[in-house]
Amino acid sequence: MGAVKYPLVAEIKRNSLDDGPGVRSVVFFKGCPLSCVWCHNPECIDPDPEIMYKAETCIGCGECAKVCPKNAIGPDGPAKLDREKCDLCGKCVDECPSGALSMVGKRYEVLELADLLARDKAFYDNSGGGVTLSGGEPTMFMDYVAELARELKGRGIRVLLETSGMFEWDRFKNNLLPHLDRIFVDMKIVDPEDHKKYAGLDSRRIQENIARLAALDTPPVLIRTPLIPGVTATPGNLIAIASRLKELGVGEIGLLPYNPLWVSKARAMDKDVKYSREEWMSKEERESVKKIFAHFKLARDF
Repeated sequence: MGAVKYPLVAEIKRNSLDDGPGVRSVVFFKGCPLSCVWCHNPECIDPDPEIMYKAETCIGCGECAKVCPKNAIGPDGPAKLDREKCDLCGKCVDECPSGALSMVGKRYEVLELADLLARDKAFYDNSGGGVTLSGGEPTMFMDYVAELARELKGRGIRVLLETSGMFEWDRFKNNLLPHLDRIFVDMKIVDPEDHKKYAGLDSRRIQENIARLAALDTPPVLIRTPLIPGVTATPGNLIAIASRLKELGVGEIGLLPYNPLWVSKARAMDKDVKYSREEWMSKEERESVKKIFAHFKLARDF
């Protein structure tokens, strides 16, 4: 996880009310060391640029195929985009009249991105909001993100980090932590081997970092669990999470119910969908989870 001078940003979501207190701008960095089979931001796993194709928007004009210098788009249109041939020149994206094709990933210099985020400072100040650094995994780009956080803090903008916890502690502590106002960290799966099975890497480093974060006096840290039916939202795993939080002296948890909308994004980028559930969590499923965490304060309505 070496530093990258100018990492790609997949999206900047303004006026968000879901990723921390108040009105926020959320920066989704592109790149993650994990490969969770349920990833709700599949466009943020690969640190390199990617082309997204939304079939429902395509008008079948064929302009993309005409301009492709590598013949990566055949007569069937971008639905059959040959990503092995594609060199990401972006000509098809530029020619697409309907916006069905888009390039995911844009680079910003630190001051450029800080200026862009600072445009909404009045909304942050009036609502108790700020900027959320998300992804992907922002700490993959520790030097860049630390410089950005420092610049934002210097402008009086609160900074929240959303992280998987998969980072080198000393670099995080020395470079990024001093510039954060709040941290959200995910405890997905306690068992290291199950975590490796479903997320690509075992959970030992994550568990160590969560323990360190939970022991901090400041900034405030919220431990969250994404609830993936049959994977993280199993009685055994949830009981293990509750037990671990109790050991750490944590009395509050954020529960993130499963959202099936990620599946269409993964398919739009030709990603292998290894976990697929089209339904939202039922009321009964939610109630069974709440019983396990009955002695914890829930960070938001669930």
